[in-house]
Amino acid sequence: MMGNVGIAMAGLRNHVLNLNTELSGKGIYAGHIGIGVWMQEGSGVQDTIAEIWYDMYTRRDRAEEYISEDPVRSL
Repeated sequence: MMGNVGIAMAGLRNHVLNLNTELSGKGIYAGHIGIGVWMQEGSGVQDTIAEIWYDMYTRRDRAEEYISEDPVRSL
């Protein structure tokens, strides 16, 4: 059902990482969060995504994070 989505997601990921590399010297930040979990209401996943995104944006120490059923880990 979602086999074709992987190609688009890979393209978006590469685009964002390249944007961050090229524009970081100008003070522009771009980041990517890969989401590998089903988001259900009340699960807290949305809050976790918001916290990670805010942390990535304020620290600007990494351009990518990945969320899965395992604990969140940096790539």
